[in-house]
Amino acid sequence: MPMSYKLRILSLGAGVQSTTILLMSHHGELPKLDAAIFSDTGWEREATYLWLDYLRSIVSIPIITVSGGNVREDMREAQVRGLKKDGVRWANMPFYTRDRSTGNLGMLRRQCTREYKIEPIRKELRLMLGLVPRQRAPQGAVEQWVGISVDEAHRVWARSPDRMSTIRYPLIDMTTMTRNDCLRWLERKGYPIPPKSACIGCPFHSNREWSDLNEAEFLDAVDFDEMIRNKGGMKGDIFIHRSCVPLAEVDLRNGDEKLGQQCFDFVKDEKLNLFVRNLDL
Repeated sequence: MPMSYKLRILSLGAGVQSTTILLMSHHGELPKLDAAIFSDTGWEREATYLWLDYLRSIVSIPIITVSGGNVREDMREAQVRGLKKDGVRWANMPFYTRDRSTGNLGMLRRQCTREYKIEPIRKELRLMLGLVPRQRAPQGAVEQWVGISVDEAHRVWARSPDRMSTIRYPLIDMTTMTRNDCLRWLERKGYPIPPKSACIGCPFHSNREWSDLNEAEFLDAVDFDEMIRNKGGMKGDIFIHRSCVPLAEVDLRNGDEKLGQQCFDFVKDEKLNLFVRNLDL
């Protein structure tokens, strides 16, 4: 007998795939969602906040914003490594490292997704179910949708994070859609393309993604990069660019385009402007 769920929730990242799922549910092409939950790291791009406002204006499905704190400000007070008993919160972003004596390069463990995305959503789900602290959650009480497409199937979680939620991947299980299929669906329905959703200073940015930041965001990332350079607990230096070079000094040019840090102009941010122009259609 099929499981009967109390809640059907989308983990909304606000990128292409999760946006497509939200809108497909809105149009009745997927089962109706009870809500979509966006976990705000406190350091999202301006385009992402604009996109969320836009989605709220066009869908009937409630979009809830939760937060596990401000990842940028948390890193200001953190040391990179240490013990909980020291009373100092350690960093959990996947920074790149360079040993001062050997020059060896490395990368720190990524924990930010769980702390700033997964856990805040889990806490909100417990509140939605009416659970009090330490109360045992009913098994399978939530059907939690995640926006992973067929071409990203390697990212599928092997199992649900807890007994409360059953994880579903509608783009794989129900539609067998790739990211390009999502883009075509959005275009066919007349929707603008969502901007890239990621923290301003995410170490996983490509050079193009660093270049797509507006001027204020890029300068913010440069300031953050300088701030973390010599965080406590490490023998080497820490960077947010994969080259282990200060972000302000990285050559971000791509082919014949001049995409260096001196060339940023918010007004010319084509991806954001495309989105904003479409809002007026």
